[in-house]
Amino acid sequence: LHVGVLAGLVLLAIAWGYQLDKLELAYSGRGVGIGVSYTDANAQFFALDLSTVLAGVAAVVVVAAVYLRRLVPLGAAIGVWFAASILIGGLYPEAIQRFVVAPNQYAQEAPYIANNIAMTRLAFGFTHADGSMAWDDSRRYEGTAPLTQAAIANEKATFDNARLWDYRPLGDTLDQLQTIRRYYDFFNVDTDRYQVNGAERQVMLSARELDLAGNPNATGFVNQRVIFTHGIGLAMVPVNEVTSEGQPQLFIKNLPPASSGGAPQVTEPRIYFGERPSGYVVVQAKQAEFDYPRGEASPGATDTGGVETRWNGTTGIPLDSSLTRLLFALRFGDLDLLISDQVTSSSQLLFHRTISDRVPRIAPFLRFDKDPYVVINGSGRLFYLWDAYTTSDRFPHSTDFSPADLPNGTGLGSDAFNYIRNSVKVTIDAYDGRMTFYVADPNDPLIRAWEGVFPGVFKPLSQMPADLAAHIRVPEEGFDVQTRVYGRYHVTDPLTFFQSDDLWTVPSSAPQSDQTLPSEAYYVVMRMPGEANAEFLLLQPMVPKNRPNMIAWVAARNDVPNYGGVRIYRFPVDTTVFGPAQIEARIDQDPQISAQFTLWNQSGSRVIRGNLIVVPVGDSLLYLQPVYLQSTASSFPEFQRIIVASASKVVWAPTLAESLQLLLQVQGGGPSPGPTPSPTPAPSSGPSAAPPTPAPSGTVTLPSDVPGLIAFANAHFEAAQQALRNDDFATYGQEMKLVEQALQRLGQLVPPSPAP
Repeated sequence: LHVGVLAGLVLLAIAWGYQLDKLELAYSGRGVGIGVSYTDANAQFFALDLSTVLAGVAAVVVVAAVYLRRLVPLGAAIGVWFAASILIGGLYPEAIQRFVVAPNQYAQEAPYIANNIAMTRLAFGFTHADGSMAWDDSRRYEGTAPLTQAAIANEKATFDNARLWDYRPLGDTLDQLQTIRRYYDFFNVDTDRYQVNGAERQVMLSARELDLAGNPNATGFVNQRVIFTHGIGLAMVPVNEVTSEGQPQLFIKNLPPASSGGAPQVTEPRIYFGERPSGYVVVQAKQAEFDYPRGEASPGATDTGGVETRWNGTTGIPLDSSLTRLLFALRFGDLDLLISDQVTSSSQLLFHRTISDRVPRIAPFLRFDKDPYVVINGSGRLFYLWDAYTTSDRFPHSTDFSPADLPNGTGLGSDAFNYIRNSVKVTIDAYDGRMTFYVADPNDPLIRAWEGVFPGVFKPLSQMPADLAAHIRVPEEGFDVQTRVYGRYHVTDPLTFFQSDDLWTVPSSAPQSDQTLPSEAYYVVMRMPGEANAEFLLLQPMVPKNRPNMIAWVAARNDVPNYGGVRIYRFPVDTTVFGPAQIEARIDQDPQISAQFTLWNQSGSRVIRGNLIVVPVGDSLLYLQPVYLQSTASSFPEFQRIIVASASKVVWAPTLAESLQLLLQVQGGGPSPGPTPSPTPAPSSGPSAAPPTPAPSGTVTLPSDVPGLIAFANAHFEAAQQALRNDDFATYGQEMKLVEQALQRLGQLVPPSPAP
């Protein structure tokens, strides 16, 4: 009887489990989309309900049969339940799927497809809970108008912030120019915007963090734990400025950090808590800390000693007792922490100093973006801002997304999710490590729940200091997730979704050649069509699935009061707009650019092409790509050219202004532009080239020999470039006519080779 009662209870538990299984159908993958499908609603629900009833009846019969000592009813009850669970629970739904749904799938699945679309769009933030649009996808964009001088003038703010620097080669360049000493390192380069001389300027920043591995002589407890404790300062580079030597123009540089050009002042440059992996340190010890090298702050300078400092924070752990020192010596496995006379009663211990290790210890229930970024606040103190996400894999009827689908690395972990919100912004003081968590999305139910679990940990975003709030941005990684899901779920019509004939995706991130870098979404300062002022935007071009042409571009807004707004500009379906891969191919096919790349790559150097940026200019579409030259003997990329492409032309020049003017000239029917390839990557081929003196006006006699014609064409082309830099378009036109005449004469003297 005891065993019979237990068996009956097990059957009742199984009956209740069938009802729970009905709820799991919210995540079913049986239909076209995730969630309840036609078969689930019309067969699986019935099968589970019937199985519940049969299991309950079987439980009663089993207990009664055991009590009455009857084996036949017991066996019959269990047999009927077991057979029904197979026939009704398994075969019946499969029969409905095969014979009712499959022959007429769309008609049966349409309402369930619509539900999956609506719930996925809600889960990934494309719509609000009330059904209103969060992503404005009603914008039409032609992008076919030719570029004009008036359009360039109207978009001054956009071109004043056009990116000549890609953060990847810039990081290598800063390591060469601004590391100062080998025990420093620029770990990461971030993009942000600052008010400089009253105008918003897009800049790139990189913190100069401590890297003791670069100084193998700094060994022992005192050097590693007491003296060398922190990095110092940062480098700030405007994205649109280059020196005559092809190097970045530095707004903030050197040690101690010096600001120029209206850039913010750094008053507290010390970085005890940063992005680089770092161990524990003892501050306020007997020996003062090394702050920065004294003397000329430049590579190769003679080291005349170092400036010293002492940490004056209060957030460390006091080492004021022998027991505390003993316990931490055991924790770190370092006897010196216990016995060194450098540790006094006023000393403090700083550890968990790497922010990727520090912040998740406070909020392990959040997922974090891959890119924390450094910010200078209004008083000149350094902070890191870090975006955090709430995610879930239990949002009903929503499709799953795997972070492994992001090609450029991820901080979101490896577990798939079907709901995400950028609900938290974290600030970390680089000096004392204080962390503050701000709720950026109070409508997110998950963060509201965590606020209830941990009262006092989170603050509303309105309490973030204004000088830090001015630098919040839509994080790139969360945006990458959204744009990839949006590629399928921009469609709201169930039939179009079912047919899968309007699938979008982001352009391939795979490098097009060994010269190019992986493509990704990018931050720009530009004026969106229809807006009065330029904004700090995060842009992502979109292309059709398995097609290279561009179908739309997506812009996430970062400035108040429009922070978080997203616009989608769709190209007409009856037009073909070149995508990034097609423009890359056209650049490769340009004979002059290709020839120059070949020469540079054969002369002890390597060409690096930065991220291809799509820039909407009014109703025109431009593509910008910076070109850098890096010696194979060192990692020191220098800016050389900026490629500007339109729908029909590709040009390049040492400056953006020259490239734009060349593009205007070509569109107006002038001679073909482009610098004559130089034989070697000598200084004369860079932005600092000094062109020859322009030829006098009037009749010019062309040379009669081939070498003379080549020299003549080169000289007058350089003269034309100098005139273009001086905005002397009349002289530019005259010089280009002479170049054209020389090329025509050269063509007569040197007939083309027969085709192979």
